[in-house]
Amino acid sequence: METNAILESYFRSVWKIFIGSQQSSDKAVTRRFSLLGQILEVVFSNKQLMPYITPALEHLADTTAGNSKLTVCVWDDVTTCSVMPPPPWIGHALKDHRGHIEGLYTNRGDIRGFNQNRIKAAYNWSAGSLSMYDPDQQIALYWTRDARTLPAYETSAPLRSILNWWAEERGCHFAHGAAVGTVHGVVLLAGKGGSGKSTAALAALNHGLSYISDDYCLVAPEPTPTAHCVFSSAKVDPGSVSRLDHLAKACSTAGNPDDEKTVLFLYPHFAGQISRNQPLRAILLPRITGKPDSALSPASRAECIKALTVSMMCQFPGAGKKAADMMIRLADALPCYTLDFGTDLTQAPDIISSLLKQKESTHS
Repeated sequence: METNAILESYFRSVWKIFIGSQQSSDKAVTRRFSLLGQILEVVFSNKQLMPYITPALEHLADTTAGNSKLTVCVWDDVTTCSVMPPPPWIGHALKDHRGHIEGLYTNRGDIRGFNQNRIKAAYNWSAGSLSMYDPDQQIALYWTRDARTLPAYETSAPLRSILNWWAEERGCHFAHGAAVGTVHGVVLLAGKGGSGKSTAALAALNHGLSYISDDYCLVAPEPTPTAHCVFSSAKVDPGSVSRLDHLAKACSTAGNPDDEKTVLFLYPHFAGQISRNQPLRAILLPRITGKPDSALSPASRAECIKALTVSMMCQFPGAGKKAADMMIRLADALPCYTLDFGTDLTQAPDIISSLLKQKESTHS
């Protein structure tokens, strides 16, 4: 049986398990959210699952009437007493060019041999979560064995593979980056983990700047480069919270005790600074220097494209040429700079504000 048929059959059987889980547990709960001007419905098999998914999405909550453009079904085995059947790709492991058996899953969650199908599927082995999406029916499934053990990177950016597949159909894709700004627009802080994206973004929040993302920003290169806020959350090293004491009220008290990062849910505490979407004016590549002062300098197109594409391609299942081309068009449309991020946290927000004011006068 070809992999398309295998995935379609498995999708139907798993969807039936979700429907059965609603009947064997507490009453199902449906929450509606607005993204890219469209309504998304997230259906939980019971309310016990909601604290692990909804906090990062609450700023997108929508109670208006209207048909949804995507339905996401969420459940786990523990709270519903359901049992997920073995996945059909077991036994379909592939051989590499040397004849060695490769692992079933890539580091970013692709299922080898099943990542070019109509139905999208990804398995996050470290979180123990399965995401599936049927674009024809606009239905997605998200399952995990035990929601209580989901790591911080899942609860702070929930359902991101599903939302990325859906958004890509609409000309958007997640960039691995932070986005902050002013009334004049926002900058995208792009780069690998540990480069200072989160610290710079949260320092900007403390400085009164508008906030769109800390780690995963949905971007659209056309018709005008735009950044969209999906997750009103942030992850920081525990030691950084003391340096950003204004964030203490946003610290989450729930989560996996093994998490290495502290999760912050910025809504509703910083509701006035969270922006749904804003035009992008520049791309900044942060670099921690250890020096007290921050500084801005021009960066090359090649540096910008590398920062946008490499990290993104390593993290999102199914990301390929279409996603890379989107990031290249974004880099071609915007000026790019290196931000040498200093230990004086008050300087970077001033630099960002000045840059945006300058870019606004250019656009006027």
